[in-house]
Amino acid sequence: MPRERPGGPRWLARCVLGVGILLGFGYLCYRTAVTPDGLALDFEIYRAAAADLWNGEPVYGSSPIGVPGLTYRYPPLLLLWFSLFLGLPPALGFVLHTAVALCLGGVLGWVSIRRIERYGPDLSRLDRGLIVGFVAASPIGAPSLFFGNVNHYIAVAMGLGLVWLDDGKQSRAGVALALAALPKVFPAAVGIWLLWRRAWRAVAAAVTTGVGCLVAGAVLFGPARTRNYVTSELLPRSAPDVFAGGLPPSSVYVSLRRPLSVVAPRATALELTVGAVLLVTPVLYYTYTRSRGPVDRMVALLATLSAVLLVVPSYSMYFLLLFYPLIPLLYLLDRPESTVFAAGTALLTLTLKLDDVVQLLEFAGLPDPARATVLAGARAIYTLGTPVLWGTLCLLLAGIWRLHGRHRHSGEATERASGERWSPRED
Repeated sequence: MPRERPGGPRWLARCVLGVGILLGFGYLCYRTAVTPDGLALDFEIYRAAAADLWNGEPVYGSSPIGVPGLTYRYPPLLLLWFSLFLGLPPALGFVLHTAVALCLGGVLGWVSIRRIERYGPDLSRLDRGLIVGFVAASPIGAPSLFFGNVNHYIAVAMGLGLVWLDDGKQSRAGVALALAALPKVFPAAVGIWLLWRRAWRAVAAAVTTGVGCLVAGAVLFGPARTRNYVTSELLPRSAPDVFAGGLPPSSVYVSLRRPLSVVAPRATALELTVGAVLLVTPVLYYTYTRSRGPVDRMVALLATLSAVLLVVPSYSMYFLLLFYPLIPLLYLLDRPESTVFAAGTALLTLTLKLDDVVQLLEFAGLPDPARATVLAGARAIYTLGTPVLWGTLCLLLAGIWRLHGRHRHSGEATERASGERWSPRED
């Protein structure tokens, strides 16, 4: 496969990654100081649900830790993994769970490094360290470490599946992508990319793996638990009504439904979903039809994952799913679009919610007039969206810029000479 040579400045990527790591450690310190009770909260839910399973108590429909709204939301089969921690003290179990997440972050970082060096420059030890550190502990990944969530697990399965798909290992890719979708379901929307690529073996492997995991859970733990999972957790999450009437500036959601709910406060959840889909569809079509070569396909992949996160009611910690191909593109895009892409990545690391801004202003000890002015500006910004939302839109803009420029300046003869002409049929 021809080797692409990027023109983006490496110092810009280093700055974004380095600042992101610092902000991630700052987030962990801040969250530990402000909300120490939240430490390991998600892991506690997983572990308690596994204990309820083996004690013969209901797993779905109520909180396993006795806090309303904090329920176990994953398929029954995954309780096998969480059951492994029952033989350990809770603190030690959380440490082990976090260690596994960090190792998986290292795997995802290494996958990104290998992809960068395959299509672009060789990386120094500094670059490699920054990439691995960013995946593990940036403000996007740090919340999963703090709460003990499984987003690192999902992100590495997604990244490996997409790499294997691009390498033609369809069956392996389908299995990995199905496992990435198993806990939270919405990552299954990456199947749009599989269908466009006409990767039928990957589709078959993904569907078989997903259905097989659900069936295995029903066989091992009884069909009633799987039915309760669908009715008590999966279906209610698919049609949330939190956007009705417009989201308040303090909302934690990152989605195109957020600004749409403010512009059209009377719209129903279905109407907001349709509106978000209509906004992202032209972007997907453009990136899919203009992709030529491996780096362009990464742009189309990023557009796919971004579109999914912009349509579903997502949180900032879900944006770990973007790390492959986001991090390779941070090094592989040419100038000037690489500057816009780096700016978008930087915005992506500003995961502060409006309540966090209020807390920081209080810590800063600003005079009341200055604090009121800053807070009024922040409230206006957060009314329509968060920095993560604006950062994602910048990433999409940079990708479209690249594809538009390459399409305009390259003719059919250049494409044939490069050997990189690509169609949605299998490579």
